[in-house]
Amino acid sequence: MTALASLPARSSTRGRLTLGTIGVWAAALSYVAFFISDTMLALNDDRSQMVKIFAFVVLLIAIVLRPQFHRWILLLGPVLFVLLLGLLRSFNGDAGLEEFLRFFFPIVITIALYAYRDRLQTLVSVLLIVVISNDLFQCYFYIAYLTGMPLLIPVRIDSGLFLRAQGWMGFFSEFSFINLCAFMLCRWQSPTETSKVRSWVFLLFGLLGFSFKLFAPLLFYPLIVRKGTPRTWLAIAAMVGAGIFLVGNGYLDGLIDVAASKISFYVTAGNSARAESYRVMFESLSKGNLIGEGLGSFGGPASVKYGSPLYSEYHFNWFKLGDILKTTDTFYPHLFVEIGFLGAAAWLLFVLLYGQGAKRDAPWIFMVVTFCFDNLFSMSFLSPSYVFSALLVLYVLSRRGSPFDNGTSPRLTRLLRTRLRFRNA
Repeated sequence: MTALASLPARSSTRGRLTLGTIGVWAAALSYVAFFISDTMLALNDDRSQMVKIFAFVVLLIAIVLRPQFHRWILLLGPVLFVLLLGLLRSFNGDAGLEEFLRFFFPIVITIALYAYRDRLQTLVSVLLIVVISNDLFQCYFYIAYLTGMPLLIPVRIDSGLFLRAQGWMGFFSEFSFINLCAFMLCRWQSPTETSKVRSWVFLLFGLLGFSFKLFAPLLFYPLIVRKGTPRTWLAIAAMVGAGIFLVGNGYLDGLIDVAASKISFYVTAGNSARAESYRVMFESLSKGNLIGEGLGSFGGPASVKYGSPLYSEYHFNWFKLGDILKTTDTFYPHLFVEIGFLGAAAWLLFVLLYGQGAKRDAPWIFMVVTFCFDNLFSMSFLSPSYVFSALLVLYVLSRRGSPFDNGTSPRLTRLLRTRLRFRNA
């Protein structure tokens, strides 16, 4: 009777159109708009940047509608100081401003997520809709590719051995990552037998992107997340046995050759812009680069677009791809060279830890490591749709078991508890 008596107040609160409701749907709209911008970018549509700017304006409006901040907001002061200092030291004002905005966007996203931490389920539902729609589109894409039907989105990677899944967004790496996000949410947010079964479908689509940045972390998923239970070890033994069989019979020769060539190209041989960028980063830090060499100076699209002199100073080798590559496609050299060791450390701490809940256990750590590992070979930290997905999952995983999981606001939770104590007195 006590629980039933509290239901009308809870339902009527949910039914009203509040600023919080408007704000969270504004945040959801911006999230979808980021993906639309990615699709337009894949289609080489110049209006992609306008859609992205629109999305951030909407996200800023969402924050204004509900200005709630975590105590870590104090760290934003030093971060903004370093960014503004980097802007002043930039070799080109336009280049510096472009990179300032790129570094500022993830900050806006994590502040917005904290402001709506009690309504994360709305954003989770939108994320799952985006993932499912991309997976369904990928099914059509396979059929269209094989039958000669209109593809709608151009093929980005066709190795001749496999066709990388890219969804309607048009980027295979991000397609794999958001499916991993859906997998983790189904397995860990509010797990049921049905959600666990569905999670494997998301994981399958994630693997179809053939992203090696996803394959490597997944090898550690059973050990880190499942903590090595007997069933886990049995599953690992089965997978190892299947792998030995496939390799022994030559079924994976083509895939192994691709993986070996990537490792050689990016790591061991060092004959790529990615490998060069890490050389520059360590050389820059070894000279005592604490506050950066200026925004827009290295690694990002602005540095290439405006012709940064830093590439000549460090004798950067583009390996004859200077007219093709728009970035070095590595985030950490871009971050540490432009805003220095202290600025980069403060920026990473703010983006990854601001407003995160107390439940930072194995699933949370796994997602942090996976996302950070991805950025060793990409610029996903500065991709709004990419980082929005990552931070949303981190917020959900770090708040599992809290009153926020079911969409109940903290104020309403306290009110219900007060009413229960009063009735039981």
